[in-house]
Amino acid sequence: MAVSIKNIIAVYKLATPSEIKEGIAWYLNATTDCKNIALKYDLPIHIVIGVVSALSPNNKWSRNLPNAKDLCKAFISGQDMDSIKVSAYHKMKAKAWSILEQMPNYDETISILNGRKIVSFYKCINGDETAICIDGHARNIAYNDRQGLTTPNTNITKTEYCEIQNAYLRASKKLGLKAYELQAITWVVWRRIHGIK
Repeated sequence: MAVSIKNIIAVYKLATPSEIKEGIAWYLNATTDCKNIALKYDLPIHIVIGVVSALSPNNKWSRNLPNAKDLCKAFISGQDMDSIKVSAYHKMKAKAWSILEQMPNYDETISILNGRKIVSFYKCINGDETAICIDGHARNIAYNDRQGLTTPNTNITKTEYCEIQNAYLRASKKLGLKAYELQAITWVVWRRIHGIK
């Protein structure tokens, strides 16, 4: 089984016009959502995006954003980290809280996040068009192989991560899209095809 741009393009070709529109707008909308939290709590936007990114592993977007908002609110109101519950791993919650406590700059936030997927997610939401977020769904699409995201089968090695990123990059050039747009579009399609909520 190998990574294939054909697999990525095949999933893209199943996209409806509304799914293409949704995928293209996904990261822009995520940026707007983070901006709204940043404005509400008077925080730098890259800090909010860092919190969102830290809380993202195996956390649905519908929970990820409210979790980040609750954590930011707790921090600003002087509560401690354990006063709030989130649908994220404790280690990732601690990373998010550390970002709030340290108020690092953009690059320092990347150092705190320190993970290929979450750093790419952070960069994509920050508008870095060179970034491509490769998660378990993107891996499954590239291999045309449906594996559960909490199984060891979707663990991605450093070399594999680069291979999948390159496949998305090459496929996006063929389709005339930004790589992160293609990743988001195929994720939207994959979710529909497999009934992923």
